Amino acid sequence: MGISRLLQRILPAVFLFASIILASAQAPSAPGKPLPPGPMQPKIKAACTQCHNASRITEQHLTRQQWSEQLEKMEGLGAVIPDADRNAFLNYLTKNFGPEKGGAKTAVKKSGSAAD
Repeated sequence: MGISRLLQRILPAVFLFASIILASAQAPSAPGKPLPPGPMQPKIKAACTQCHNASRITEQHLTRQQWSEQLEKMEGLGAVIPDADRNAFLNYLTKNFGPEKGGAKTAVKKSGSAAD
């Protein structure tokens, strides 16, 4: 009975400690590659790096539609992206982390869009 009572007292503390350790492992770590300068950089940084570091953004090279889907996903997880800034967010992300920004530079398509 003494061991059972001891375990009842210790296990919650052990669980709490383990939860804190695991939670801190999920927190943003080293900043990685910095976000490019621009008027939207502070807003992107504020909205996106609350839960992960900038490399989660800088390592992706997505289309405008894919970035839009990512923004919706992140909003579902708690990110705050004001409706008034949504288009500017997409412009910044597509310009700096679009598919043509991945790997070697490629020629800009002649049909070009106004996404910049």
